Amino acid sequence: MNYRIVHTSDIHVWDFPVNPVLWVGKRTLGLGNLILRRARKFRKEQLLNLAATIEEDQPDHLVLSGDVSTTSLSSEFEKIHLAFQEWLGDPRSATVVPGNHDRYTQWAQRRRLFDRYFGNTTHNEPYPMIKNLTRGLDLIGFDPCRPQPISARGLAKLSHIKSLRRIVSQIHPDETKCVIFACHYPGEVPREFLRFEKGHEMVNARLVVKSLAALHCPVYWLHGHIHYPWRYPSPTASNVVYLNPGAPLLKRKTGISFGRWILDWDGVDVTAEWKSAPNSARELVDFG
Repeated sequence: MNYRIVHTSDIHVWDFPVNPVLWVGKRTLGLGNLILRRARKFRKEQLLNLAATIEEDQPDHLVLSGDVSTTSLSSEFEKIHLAFQEWLGDPRSATVVPGNHDRYTQWAQRRRLFDRYFGNTTHNEPYPMIKNLTRGLDLIGFDPCRPQPISARGLAKLSHIKSLRRIVSQIHPDETKCVIFACHYPGEVPREFLRFEKGHEMVNARLVVKSLAALHCPVYWLHGHIHYPWRYPSPTASNVVYLNPGAPLLKRKTGISFGRWILDWDGVDVTAEWKSAPNSARELVDFG
């Protein structure tokens, strides 16, 4: 058998709200940053080309690990939903977990805007949630994202960690041979990138890592948040590997990467390969 997962993250589609009410509060800061920096760097006009590239990868399952939007506007979520509608209609075909930009404001959080568009991909279950993808392969979705006044920190609530431990304890080694863990934040960051984590880390991350370390099988932690692609084996949990695709629409000197991880499951092992536009291949930092 062969089952293919394509994972990308941090697409950061952006838009300017027409309604002036939506410019107040934290979004004012976000839109100011957008005007000065992000609008030039994140090439939203390439969104449909990214979707077409992923379609050529022929995934059985698409994972978007957060920050599909920039300031959690409905118009931003709509663009993502339209671009990936081929997969988003069926939870067997896609999993979308939120990033901090998708829980950007209290206003968006109260209205559960992200969940309206993508909640069906996690069966509208509370996080953490688990679903079986195919024989021997399970996926756990985790959401530590909360609207914050200034910082981009996430918080793994102790109640969520307790729920995660319960899920882990119920995974049977005879049935599950590998686990995909979809969470916007990494639990650990390579030393070379620690400078990007200050004010951006997930609080209680070590407890999440410790929970996953109790599993009998390999865990592939699919995340984003820091806009550089890497493969990073956990230094504290021997069964955990972090896969960060980078930001696929972020324009760098090498161009736009369309970066994504291709994970092929053969019923026994996962083979993971980072794919990108040819001129961006050197971006990947492989610690594995």
